[in-house]
Amino acid sequence: MLRLLTKTRMVRSLVPAAGMRGYAQKIQTGSSSSISAKNEEPPISNEPIQFFGSQAATWRARDTRSGGSDESLWYQPYVISASLAVFLVYFCYLREESDIDRRLEGNLYDHVSGLEEVQLTVNYRYNKEHGLDTKEQEQRLRELGVDIGQLDAKLAQ
Repeated sequence: MLRLLTKTRMVRSLVPAAGMRGYAQKIQTGSSSSISAKNEEPPISNEPIQFFGSQAATWRARDTRSGGSDESLWYQPYVISASLAVFLVYFCYLREESDIDRRLEGNLYDHVSGLEEVQLTVNYRYNKEHGLDTKEQEQRLRELGVDIGQLDAKLAQ
């Protein structure tokens, strides 16, 4: 794939340069008579393009899928593996806990007010609609001070 991109970049760098030169001349003079004959496009042919004998016939699908693995360094996987191992050892074992780590250990419902009630309401409605048991949700909603009768009336609408 890298070879394909490199070839494409080379072609792009050549083609737009010639095309832009002719286009710039056309804009500057205001007429198409100043464009030289070598910048004109060849006439369009209705004949099919030959596949055999072209570069497309020698291209392998493996080259496209591999992503340019022919040009990677032999020690690249070892360097990446060692870097990942060092990163994991440091962040999992060697690093000291910070105040942010201690805050993340807690319950999310303690940090975001009203989240537990919303989650319980959504679970309660889902269980009601699908005929599942809602005793646990009802019990916790009562503990939070939510009236189940009003919740049922709101869900019935």
